[in-house]
Amino acid sequence: MTQLPKALLLVVFFAVIAGVAGFFYAPWEDISWQRLLLTVASFGCLGVLLGGIYAFDAESDLHIRVSAIGRMTTGSTASLLLGLIWHWPVEFILLGSFIGAVLGYLGMSWAKYVDF
Repeated sequence: MTQLPKALLLVVFFAVIAGVAGFFYAPWEDISWQRLLLTVASFGCLGVLLGGIYAFDAESDLHIRVSAIGRMTTGSTASLLLGLIWHWPVEFILLGSFIGAVLGYLGMSWAKYVDF
């Protein structure tokens, strides 16, 4: 059970790093604070998904605990948060959570191709 907090700390670390990357990728020509926060939070949700995959997948070099349930949970949580941030309809939030769970389950088979 002591590995779970370390894995969740890695997920939070990835979310923060992705949020910082979102800050630098934001369109700076005509941006409001609300738009900037939405961009940073959206990138943070992507970081939660990737952090969950890297923390819970056996193929990852950073894995702390191997758990398909952990990957699926972080994937669906990331999609749920993204839907709530952007005020999606309930059907889209549920569909997004399902897609996030599938992406979490597939894990490193697709995440190794993501590059900032």
